[in-house]
Amino acid sequence: MNNVGNSRQPLRNPLPRQSVLFLLIAWLSMFVLTSLAMAGGLEDARRRGKLLVGVKPDFPPFGYLDASGSIRGIDIEIARYLAKAVRGDETEALELVPVTSGSRIPFLYSDWIDVIVASMTITEDRRKVLEFSKPYFLSGSLLLVPKDSSVKDTGDLAGKTVAVIEGSIQEKDIVEVAGQAKVIRFSHMPEALRAIREKRVDALCQDDVVVVALARENPDLKTAGKPFDVRPYAIAVKKGDMEFVHWIDAQLDRMKEDGSYEKIIRTYVGESESGLFKP
Repeated sequence: MNNVGNSRQPLRNPLPRQSVLFLLIAWLSMFVLTSLAMAGGLEDARRRGKLLVGVKPDFPPFGYLDASGSIRGIDIEIARYLAKAVRGDETEALELVPVTSGSRIPFLYSDWIDVIVASMTITEDRRKVLEFSKPYFLSGSLLLVPKDSSVKDTGDLAGKTVAVIEGSIQEKDIVEVAGQAKVIRFSHMPEALRAIREKRVDALCQDDVVVVALARENPDLKTAGKPFDVRPYAIAVKKGDMEFVHWIDAQLDRMKEDGSYEKIIRTYVGESESGLFKP
């Protein structure tokens, strides 16, 4: 007699209750961690009670150490304004994290900072991995050369050595406008500045506002030519974090409305303001 129709396959042993509980806890933990990972930078800062801001400490007038060793600059003041908007007390709610042009984005995606306020130029390549705020400054590339240099503009750079900061937009700019120049990369601005003062390089290419400040502070150096490839600076957050971007845009609008922005520019740009670019 064929008993197939009446037969039943034996059931598999069910998971022990402890295993089911473990899986449930693991699933819930994964859900919570995923939710936290998806939280935006603004939410992270509010939950932490402190805004972690990546800034450049060697990029005057946007970020630099004064005679007392305190960090100052345009970006620093903007960071303080944002931190105050997060909690109302910028002294307690702000942590400034030193970054370089090359480390800004890795620091952001390593969660060592919530936001980049470090004279970052908007480019299409950077838009692929970052969200940008409204521009808060416009800057072109400009040459810095020794006082006795024969370099008058980018057309004189053929066969010359030009210092740039690694990770900066000038790495690309110099190749495009002076393809026959030899590009020498430095990690930090003080290194590049030392190289040009010691005439180990023929020129330094950097953002115009920085070059003007360096020329003013170093009598043995001067600017050469006019700014080129003018682009905007903006504040940057992780790709997709639109809530944070909208919040930052609102704070930048408020800075302009209440006069804070103009005060910052006058304080740190001063007499050279008329020769520079602003949005």
